[in-house]
Amino acid sequence: MILVLASIAAVFLAGVVCGVFAMVVLGIHAEERRVSRPGDGPTVTGAASRRLLSTQTGHDVPRVRVKAGR
Repeated sequence: MILVLASIAAVFLAGVVCGVFAMVVLGIHAEERRVSRPGDGPTVTGAASRRLLSTQTGHDVPRVRVKAGR
């Protein structure tokens, strides 16, 4: 019984990983197509793939100081 549940969980997790990978590939393809055609706006999958594949670190982010409301 435990072996069956473990195999079902493994198949489910493999499906999730394949789905995420497919969305990243589709986002990259959509971004390349959008860049080559002028006049098209950004897509949701393109924005998600840009965010996932961005190389921005904490040191690259501009620091904005927020004044305390005292």
